Amino acid sequence: MTISKIFKKEGFTLVETLVAISILLIAVVGPISIIGDALHRLYYARDEMIAISLAQEGIEAVRQYRDSNMLAGTPWDMSGITDVYYTVDVSDLLNQPTLTLADPCVGTCPDSGMPVFIGPSGFYQQTGGTPTQFSRIVRTNTGWVNDGVVFRELYVESTVTWKTGGQDGRVTVYADIFNWSP
Repeated sequence: MTISKIFKKEGFTLVETLVAISILLIAVVGPISIIGDALHRLYYARDEMIAISLAQEGIEAVRQYRDSNMLAGTPWDMSGITDVYYTVDVSDLLNQPTLTLADPCVGTCPDSGMPVFIGPSGFYQQTGGTPTQFSRIVRTNTGWVNDGVVFRELYVESTVTWKTGGQDGRVTVYADIFNWSP
């Protein structure tokens, strides 16, 4: 055996190298794109859960407003104002443990709602604080139950919109709130 045969080794050809790189790319890019899509869906689901809670909170704020008015002996249906849009703020629970309806927009609110912020106490609110990707609007209107002269039902619609990674989301919660007092 000669020395040239001992040291003569064959390497990969250019075609073999390109085929090997292509196989590696297919094996790596597929799972990475699946992981990226799964992360986007995870963030969207998280934001959707927050939006559902914010929309339900709008309904609960109207219920609380109704109950407070009924206990105080004042008109239960927001003084007869119907087809009005509201923003909803949760007061700092340490100082004032109540929900309040604020700022009737009287039809001038944008369809997507007003911005929602995170306040200094960590609660979502619609006045001041750290901006979020959420917007909320609560609409009230008289319902369909009428006992002669007085409507005894209030129709409430709470809508939250948001954007997660370029994908728009929208959640709307509906409720019929009734006058329980005679």
